Amino acid sequence: IESLSAKLLAATTELSESNRELQRLQKERSEMLANISHDLRAPITAIRSAVDYLVNSKNLTEDDYTSSLKLIDRRTKTLENLIQDMYYLFCVEDTSRELVLEAVDAAMFLEEYFYDAIVDSRYDEHNMNLDIEEGLSCIISVDLQKLVRVLDNLFTNAAKYSPAGTDITLKASVNNENSFLTVSVIDTGKGIPAEALANLFNRTYTVSSARTPGSETGSGLGLSIVKAVMESVNGTYGVKNYINGVEFWIEL
Repeated sequence: IESLSAKLLAATTELSESNRELQRLQKERSEMLANISHDLRAPITAIRSAVDYLVNSKNLTEDDYTSSLKLIDRRTKTLENLIQDMYYLFCVEDTSRELVLEAVDAAMFLEEYFYDAIVDSRYDEHNMNLDIEEGLSCIISVDLQKLVRVLDNLFTNAAKYSPAGTDITLKASVNNENSFLTVSVIDTGKGIPAEALANLFNRTYTVSSARTPGSETGSGLGLSIVKAVMESVNGTYGVKNYINGVEFWIEL
């Protein structure tokens, strides 16, 4: 009886922990959907207002049409990006989808990614640097499409929160003791408040105003996608805060 009671207690404890985790996930998803609903409403309202202005106003000039159409175009792109991020995040979290793993030469892949990135107009105002450990030689087993998405999110995040003229560095090194490759994206923009670090990768948290006061706050899905992808491939991720800059890293 004592043995059975101990097993029952252990099973009950495990069930309680599972229920708490399920409740946490449900709360997080509800909060995320509330945030997304708010972010969807703002561009839709702006588009609706611009359309009403064009339809109901009289004696509009060419400049009126041009400015209204530019506003509609900007807000439509915002909606497209948000919807794409939502869809991608849900796909990554769908455990029924199989990973497409490939054996990839890490140094060659990172160099190709970097030289593609430096011609991207999103980074025109930044100094782009490549810092790959000399003689880096390792093969990683990855889903290339997902790894590219992770790096894209980290690079655009660095560009978004760094003033023009600052550095963005792609760094890579191997820890031979545990056979892991560490890849970092380092910016020299404003650091992140210490109290914000623990929440950065959560789907319901954004820190835009902490790094760039007055900036438009997004849905925070970029780093959530990084988290979801890395967990799906059994990798790790994290952030280091500096006085002048931030380093986001992943380990494969």
